[in-house]
Amino acid sequence: MKDKGNIVNNFAEGSVTMQAGSTINGEVTISGPIYQGIPPQSVSSEDDAADDEKGIGSPICLSSQRGVKIDFIRVMNAWYECGKVEKVGGGHLTKKEYFTWLGKLFNIDLSNYCKDLSNSMSAAVSYEKQTHIFEELKKKENEIYNKK
Repeated sequence: MKDKGNIVNNFAEGSVTMQAGSTINGEVTISGPIYQGIPPQSVSSEDDAADDEKGIGSPICLSSQRGVKIDFIRVMNAWYECGKVEKVGGGHLTKKEYFTWLGKLFNIDLSNYCKDLSNSMSAAVSYEKQTHIFEELKKKENEIYNKK
């Protein structure tokens, strides 16, 4: 039987306060915004719209090299289509929700991901050019694997 006397705080420092003498089912106070695993579906005010455009304060972004954005969309689309993502706690994540969160994480507007994909799959773009990123990733993984 597990020891129920120890409570582990896996939240950001100061965001959860466990009252003295609390048990696992005791009093817990959580302060600040709480992520529920669901992105906002609509914007209710101009302030919310500004916050939504700012993203989540992520410190990362895509490289500014030409073609990186569409390659990112291709790779992330394939990842989604392979069923590699779901909502926290399970459940179906729409592609729009998925790309909304990726955009926030990488500080880039991916609201037109579908249009970008369609344009990149036009007859004017060769199959080799569309799949080049996957070959590049495979080559890099082989290099990493063979360094062992």
